[in-house]
Amino acid sequence: MTLLMALCVAVAAAPSAAQDAVRIKRKPPSAAEADRIAAEMAMNDSLLRKGDIVATDRGFLMFRGVAADGYTYEFEPIKSPIPLGRK
Repeated sequence: MTLLMALCVAVAAAPSAAQDAVRIKRKPPSAAEADRIAAEMAMNDSLLRKGDIVATDRGFLMFRGVAADGYTYEFEPIKSPIPLGRK
């Protein structure tokens, strides 16, 4: 094998080796953690309007608007809008 061929093989193998070294491997979230993450994403949605209802892992919440600090979103717990007999 010539030096040029060895260099080509090394360069071709480098990207996959670099990806394996940099990739962070972690186990997927549990069902409860996935629910919490989804609720956080829904509650921090910039498209929320006053009166919008968000289904979270803690129940249904109605968006009241932005708090006095201008940053925090305020929510109010509400009863389930889905009738009990309906599935």
